[in-house]
Amino acid sequence: MGVSKRLVAVLMAGAAFAVVLPYQGVWAQSDESDTITLDDDSGSDATTTASDGDDGVDASGATKLKRLVIGADSSAADITNTPAAVSTIDSETFKERFAGDVNDAIRSTPGAFTREHAEQPGIVVNIRGMQGMGRVNTMIDGVPQTFRNLSGHGGTFDNMAYVDPNMIVGVDINRGAVPGNDGLGTLSGSANLRTIGIDDVLLPGKDYGGLTILQFGTNGRNFSRMSAAGWMHPLDNEGSVSIMGALSGSNFNNYRNGDGIEYSFDASQDPRSGLFKLDFAPNSDHSLQLGGIWYDNAFKVESADYDWQINNQTYTAKYAYQPGDNIIDLKINAYANITDIKMFSDDGVFAGRDGTNTGLGFDIGNTSILEISDISDIKFNYGAAINSDAFKANDARGANPDGTLIKSGAFMDATLTQGIFGLTAGLRYDAWNLSGAKNFDEPGTGECPADHVGLCDQPSRHGGEWNPKIGATITPKDWLQFYANYTYSMRPPTASEMFYPGGHNFDGTSKPINNNPNLVPERQKGLDIGVNLRGDDIFMPGDTGYMKLGYFRNRISDYITYGFGEDGKVKWVNAPGITTMQGVELEGGYDIGRAFTKLSVTIADTTQPIGEGAGFGNDVGTLPDDFATLDAGMRFFDQKLTLGSRVRYTGDSIQAFFDQKDTMMRPSYTLVDFYGSWKINDNFRAFFSIENALDKSYWTANTGTSDIFSGITNGRGRTIIVGATARF
Repeated sequence: MGVSKRLVAVLMAGAAFAVVLPYQGVWAQSDESDTITLDDDSGSDATTTASDGDDGVDASGATKLKRLVIGADSSAADITNTPAAVSTIDSETFKERFAGDVNDAIRSTPGAFTREHAEQPGIVVNIRGMQGMGRVNTMIDGVPQTFRNLSGHGGTFDNMAYVDPNMIVGVDINRGAVPGNDGLGTLSGSANLRTIGIDDVLLPGKDYGGLTILQFGTNGRNFSRMSAAGWMHPLDNEGSVSIMGALSGSNFNNYRNGDGIEYSFDASQDPRSGLFKLDFAPNSDHSLQLGGIWYDNAFKVESADYDWQINNQTYTAKYAYQPGDNIIDLKINAYANITDIKMFSDDGVFAGRDGTNTGLGFDIGNTSILEISDISDIKFNYGAAINSDAFKANDARGANPDGTLIKSGAFMDATLTQGIFGLTAGLRYDAWNLSGAKNFDEPGTGECPADHVGLCDQPSRHGGEWNPKIGATITPKDWLQFYANYTYSMRPPTASEMFYPGGHNFDGTSKPINNNPNLVPERQKGLDIGVNLRGDDIFMPGDTGYMKLGYFRNRISDYITYGFGEDGKVKWVNAPGITTMQGVELEGGYDIGRAFTKLSVTIADTTQPIGEGAGFGNDVGTLPDDFATLDAGMRFFDQKLTLGSRVRYTGDSIQAFFDQKDTMMRPSYTLVDFYGSWKINDNFRAFFSIENALDKSYWTANTGTSDIFSGITNGRGRTIIVGATARF
């Protein structure tokens, strides 16, 4: 079935679901008022309170719906309050149903995927076929992760986020042009990895306490543990102060595939990490949060015969002034991210290729609401940001060029709400400045004058783009909302692309001839059309359900890919013409208390240009056109015991290899998982998961080229994990 027919089939199924259920008269509104906490356009927390008699629309055009407690997934339905393509993975789902597997958790959401390489623990997020070089803003606690390593055939041109899964409590995903400061210079989406906080450590009503998580597993997942402790003290004027810290460590060995054969290369690693957070709120108006997280890991990249040692540090400072009026809801953030890489090799080829990637940033944002009448108001969301991405290597830099990309910009969004209608108009300006080393001549060498300061021939480029957007919502019922958004976005080239030296350049002395200072930014025009549904008492008293169905169509010009330039040299080039990516995304769930089900479906065509030379050693991420996850389970003993099963389908995909005609097909596969959890009491929980329970042999989609030559499939075979969580 062609992509058009597949898209129509999903749209018809979603439309039938949206029409039939309301016709039966069972989508009802809860009788009680409650508060829903969501992410607003600035990427910060916003609170919407719905009460009896409300018209069902807030100032942003989002539906005012009551909080629906869906068993263990109390936050799953909240995505229907946002008139855009968003998904969220909550703590319980991530920790217990996926046993902390970041790749599996993200791949269970529509339109989102990952690059999963067994030798490489870095997290690479793919959204709607786009990944790498800042196309997707992957963050840890709101801090962009910009590290990448181009050296060696185990390297990748993708941004890699290094964080211990034990420290993660959830993931927020935004597909399409990202609103607010998180969208600065980002093309097609964002993923924010949220880490553990004081509320995750302390039991309700406790001022101090601790948290311990232990996991043991088979098939290389030996053991993992995390311990955290925290203290909170209330202050006068509704203020508080809290401090917490956490330590984590894991031991993983190599694994076997579904045929019982050990993976050809060594997937062993022993990550260690630590975290601290200090929250100070002198009163209910002001708050200051300081945090830091560290990650250390060493692992082999046997496919290229060299080892990596990674140290990642992320620091945050967040201030908020929220006096509770309609004029000021101010948030100011500053952050730093430092990633060091060291390389080792027995034969000396890769040895000593050390470097440091440093990211610094600052942003400010505010939200104001102007009330025009009882059914009409205007919400203004505006702000500005600046951040930098700098890489500095030693003399054995290999394929990693020195360079700094500085992005800055400002935005303003205005949303007019009039009864059931909402209209959003926005404009942002993103500017960029890129500088780097075109060659590595020292003063007094080659053609570089002896009195020159620093390396010779370090050109710079700069530019800026106006990126408008327009959106509309119609909310005819409090359980039903239609939305449409049309947005422009832009991604500037990185130093790795513009100043790529070419070849291996092992000793760092030869002149690079493969850079391309004429690269221009990628530009995208994106259309999102969707519907949100959410209600309770649908088929029986006490049940709840939600659905989010959307269609996207993105048109990218000047797509940057790896290929041959006009001079015949392999370099990063702008592909001619327009690259079009489109698809349908469906996410929904239904819960009756004693049983539940969740569904995620993606049917799309996200084919991207694959230039000459792409693939081997220069992995280009490709998203499978079709993938879906069906999750269903039951609860027993007053919902203290949960047992469930998950079916994961991944459609056909390709792996880039030198050029388009030589790309390799990866066949589709279906995996079956089981999981369960038992709440023994308020202090203790136990859980288990069985990944790939049928021990199926398969090729992991979007994994990399090196595994192709191993001669065996690289998908992990049956893996059993048991664990326990204790809070005291």
